[in-house]
Amino acid sequence: MEVKETEIKSELYGTALKNDEPDTKKIKLSNEGDKALIHKNHKDHQEDGQTMSVEYEIPEKGFTYPLEMDASDMLDETDCDGYFPTVTERYLTPYYQLDAQKPGDDFCILIHSNRVCMITLAPSHPILQENKTIESCNYKVSEKLDRTKNKVSGKAKHGAQPLQSNSNLCSLTCTDGSIYAIKCCMIGKLIEVNERLVENPSLLKKEPHFGGYIAIILPNLKHLDSLKEKLLTQQQYEEAIEKRNELAEKSKEIKNEKDTERDIQEKLEKKKI
Repeated sequence: MEVKETEIKSELYGTALKNDEPDTKKIKLSNEGDKALIHKNHKDHQEDGQTMSVEYEIPEKGFTYPLEMDASDMLDETDCDGYFPTVTERYLTPYYQLDAQKPGDDFCILIHSNRVCMITLAPSHPILQENKTIESCNYKVSEKLDRTKNKVSGKAKHGAQPLQSNSNLCSLTCTDGSIYAIKCCMIGKLIEVNERLVENPSLLKKEPHFGGYIAIILPNLKHLDSLKEKLLTQQQYEEAIEKRNELAEKSKEIKNEKDTERDIQEKLEKKKI
């Protein structure tokens, strides 16, 4: 836009319109012709000599832009209970697979709205439940197959390693000597693995958006609905874990009763002797 001989005086942009001009008006700026209108705080719009057009809306006369705005009043008016969901909670829906290979092999499948899945440990997995220290994460699942060598290209993810429900993604070794095989839990293609776990396996104990995930998988879309039906929702998972804990508690009580009976029997036999 060509700048005419208009005297411009404004506290905000160094511009003010004549009386015959409207109170608010949009002016298109570029670093070619309208350099005089560009505010010193907007020099970042001129990069490498390229033309970058920016539109500014001139406020009403007498308006002073608050350089430091106190937002406390705005926060007081906002209906908020003080809890802000994490990135994972906002964009990913959790599903769960319990006892994938053996009791306690519990995995969490976080499904994005674009249907891409993120695999991680469920809170009930022994590593997290017993707060074990992870010594190593090995993505080499066999002598010929290394998940870190996975390379994909294009929307169809050409070259991705194919996966079945019982395919191993990696193995986790803990300092107590226990080893856990991490299953895929779905049919699909491997998009990427979290190679940061190789150098720092303890990351797996963090939230997924902080690096606490194992792999990202593109599921077979034909089987996605049936997959969701087989998996547990958050509510179903919590109910299942509660039942599991109740059964474990009852089993513990029964065992203690049997141990007590055995001790009493042994004492009686000793008295007879």
